[in-house]
Amino acid sequence: MKKYVFLFLLTLLATHPSFADESTSSSNAQLQNIIDLFQNDLNDDALTQLILYESDLVASIHKSKDAESYMLLGRAYFYAEMDAKAIDVLNTALQIDQSLSDAHFFIGLIHRYANDLDAAEKSFQDAIAVNGDEANYFVALGETLEMKSDAASAVIAYKNALMHDDRNITANFNLATIYAVEGSTSAAERHYLAVIQQEPDNINSHYNLGQLYQNTKQHRSAIKQFQKVVDLDPNQWRAIEKLVQENEALNAYAARDLAIERIYELWRSNTNAELNAQGFYIREQSEIENGNLFVLEYFELKGDRARKYVFKLQDAQTGDMKFDVSLGSYEATNAYIKGKDKIEGDERIYHLDGYAPNGIHYTYAFFDALPSYDAVKDIVLKVLAGEDKPISSTVLPE
Repeated sequence: MKKYVFLFLLTLLATHPSFADESTSSSNAQLQNIIDLFQNDLNDDALTQLILYESDLVASIHKSKDAESYMLLGRAYFYAEMDAKAIDVLNTALQIDQSLSDAHFFIGLIHRYANDLDAAEKSFQDAIAVNGDEANYFVALGETLEMKSDAASAVIAYKNALMHDDRNITANFNLATIYAVEGSTSAAERHYLAVIQQEPDNINSHYNLGQLYQNTKQHRSAIKQFQKVVDLDPNQWRAIEKLVQENEALNAYAARDLAIERIYELWRSNTNAELNAQGFYIREQSEIENGNLFVLEYFELKGDRARKYVFKLQDAQTGDMKFDVSLGSYEATNAYIKGKDKIEGDERIYHLDGYAPNGIHYTYAFFDALPSYDAVKDIVLKVLAGEDKPISSTVLPE
């Protein structure tokens, strides 16, 4: 009888999973569910479940000594931002099974978020050593190398990623951006277009490609990209700003003025905190004979020394500001003119002033009403070319 019972138990164990196996399977399913909640941005629900069942899950996994279970627990801790626990569990998974390249990968991400870039780089290299066919490992390595200001090595990493997945959006985008900064226009264009081919509505790629075209004076191509950004998201005020600049460069004044009205409408709507806090946009960005010209247009006259336009001349070689010319309407000036009975009510006097880095202030013209931008720009260009002389000058007190 005893022999019969023993054989029966062997048969039962052979044909059904053990209790430990069932427990492991259940724990893995529970952990995967928690991970899915995190990945679907249901963080509160995921965290609640992880905390509620953590003791049972840990006990089950310790008992099973299953590497994949440790891996799942490590990922759950990772998404919960329990970094110390995540690293400890992921290292345990690696002790059981050194082929778990994802364990190295997640450890690398944790190190990178903690700004331990050397440790992050090593972890990503370890992941690649185990599995050199995973494009995302090379992407993570490239991003870490960029953070270490090693663009040349980052380029190699991104190229390796594209060898395994030439459609990888992050590798193409990051590579394009490095090339754009380095001035490799054609290479940057190629990789931005590769992103757009995969994701036609990728706003950042359209914007950066537009910026690339603007920098190389391909104004019509730039307008096409910036317009695409605005079509995708009408609240993208920096793209609207670029439409103003690029239409100005083409002397397309009707399109320029339409874009100006759009950015004013966005400012008046008070829905964009960044734009409203800044209080101005860059109306023009161009090159002139003696430097780079940037023009700031303020949305409203505000403060004791209110300004409408500020023309900034930048040294093309050093990037230093050489001279500012601004159209302003200062409270002290208006009060003085009102005292002379020259203006009344809400009327204002506007004046065009120049400011040198050494503190010298020049006055070039007065206006009894707000002049048009084009009229002001015409005078400013003559001032910057040395053709218009000031009517007065003073040294500002330090």
